[in-house]
Amino acid sequence: MTVASPLDRYFAALDAGDVAATTAAFADDALYIRPSLEKPGTLEIALGHEELLESFVARGKRPFRHEVRACAVDGRDTFVEGVATMDGDELNSFLVHAVIDEEGLIRRYFALMSEVASPTAS
Repeated sequence: MTVASPLDRYFAALDAGDVAATTAAFADDALYIRPSLEKPGTLEIALGHEELLESFVARGKRPFRHEVRACAVDGRDTFVEGVATMDGDELNSFLVHAVIDEEGLIRRYFALMSEVASPTAS
């Protein structure tokens, strides 16, 4: 089941490959931290719109989609748990802590991610 979250605009733009709309979901001086898809075990860090734009252009459109499964909001803090899916299969699970500013823009975004374990046959 997918639930609504303050990050829906960001995830929709990211999944559509719309770099301008993805960047526009962030405050001008936003800090963005996420696991690298190219270098597992490392983090990608971007600060501000220019670095965010470069990061999203380099990332490109990916074949998977983000689905939010749980969301908790406490003031400006948003916590989101979700999965990246492709063709109905869950590929990765993720956990995000984001700080949303007064205008609804993401000021700080920190994500952790892990591959979803395959069910084992018994």
